Amino acid sequence: SVVTVSLQAPPDPGTDGAELLCVTSPPVDLFGSLQGTPDAGGSWTSPGGGAFNGSFAPGTSTPGIYTYTVAGTAPCPAASAVVDVTVMDIPDPGTAGNITLCTSGAVQDLFSVLGGAPDAGGTWTAPGGGAHSGAVDPATDEAGVYTYTIEVPLPCSSVSSTVTVSLQTPPDPGQDGSAVLCISSPPTDLFSSLLGSPDAGGSWTAPGGGGFNGTFLPGTSTTGIYTYTVLGTAPCPLAI
Repeated sequence: SVVTVSLQAPPDPGTDGAELLCVTSPPVDLFGSLQGTPDAGGSWTSPGGGAFNGSFAPGTSTPGIYTYTVAGTAPCPAASAVVDVTVMDIPDPGTAGNITLCTSGAVQDLFSVLGGAPDAGGTWTAPGGGAHSGAVDPATDEAGVYTYTIEVPLPCSSVSSTVTVSLQTPPDPGQDGSAVLCISSPPTDLFSSLLGSPDAGGSWTAPGGGGFNGTFLPGTSTTGIYTYTVLGTAPCPLAI
């Protein structure tokens, strides 16, 4: 008598694979993430054990272990392989901000000027593209657009936001001066008695605090200290 032996090849689900995706990546067919030479026609189960169509949608599908199973033809059993899917979130660099600083003002941390809820850990570049600390000293730094960037590994792309810095020059009332006049001297414009390079257009107050037109009349005007004040453009304060 004879024995006829038939051999049945087992199913090949491929070998385990992994997929690193960005939350903004397009849907991915996980069959292409399996290693080896997997047989087509198998079925997928999601990390929770439910049925899965094989197309992973970042931001919608749940990251984790996805199992691909190929049914076997008796007497060979079914065989499985897995794909471990990781999804990388994109950090939040905040939204663009604007600020005007007085060149005589304090150092300003630009991170606090960004809108929204920016994530920490990014880096700053100055208007010319050079590295910057993100703390603007209005006395030495330039006006322009400062960029905050958070580097993100592939497959995600780095994200950025900006702060536009404007600088305002403070008013210049000049420096303290003095005038010695004779009672018979002609009227004197006290603006010319100020030292330095005072800005025009300011206002005067007399020694008693009242208004004064800036012209001292010997024999009529009260002697004493006359104050010249120049209004500042925000955020610069007035100067005396």
